[in-house]
Parts: sequence; C-alpha cells; structure tokens
Amino acid sequence: MVVRIEAKLRFGVSNIIEIDDLTINPEEEKIIYQGEEIELKGKPFEVLTHLAMHKDQIVSKEQLLDAIWEEPELVTPNVIEVAINQIRQKMDKPLNITTIETVRRRGYRFCFPKKIS
Repeated sequence: MVVRIEAKLRFGVSNIIEIDDLTINPEEEKIIYQGEEIELKGKPFEVLTHLAMHKDQIVSKEQLLDAIWEEPELVTPNVIEVAINQIRQKMDKPLNITTIETVRRRGYRFCFPKKIS
C-alpha cells in the first residue's frame, strides 16, 4: 500500500498520458485526439495504455499478457494481435496516424506521433 501511495505522489495523482494532441485517460477509459473522443474500450484500450506508458520501449506479447490479462496462461498470444488490430482499425486508419509499430520477433512499441505519409 505504501509503495502505491508513494508512486501516486511521485507521478502526481493523475495517470493521464498526454502526447502532442493525443490524451489517454486510463481512469475514465477515454482517448481524445485533436478534441475528438475515440471509441476504444476493454482490452484494446488497456493494450494501448500499457504501450503508451512504456513509450519508445519494445514490449513483448508475454509482457502485455502478464500486465493486462488476469490469467495470461489461459489466453493465446493471438489476443494481443487482435487487440493491436482493433487499435489500428479504430484509431490509426480513420485518423491517419500510427500509434503502435510491430517490432518483428520482439513485440510492439508505442510510436506516436508518427504521421503516415
């Protein structure tokens, strides 16, 4: 309990992630991009949030499974691919941005802002 309180004090009470014109609010499960709310809920939202909190780091499928799923041994790593695909369908394609890049044989990296040319 003490560690969690210290962490909240150290990082401020808010866990809101703000990068350029993208805001991710984990407490309210909200994503705002250029003033517009993006519909992304559940596991895809949690995957995006976890990757954003580890911006510019490669996060393996195993690390994502351990961080997000309560019983990671009961799901296949394919659920990560499905979540990443949903992020790309609901955010990246309609907004013409790239938020997550696949790092072959290693995992995923949150790479926003990275405009698609």
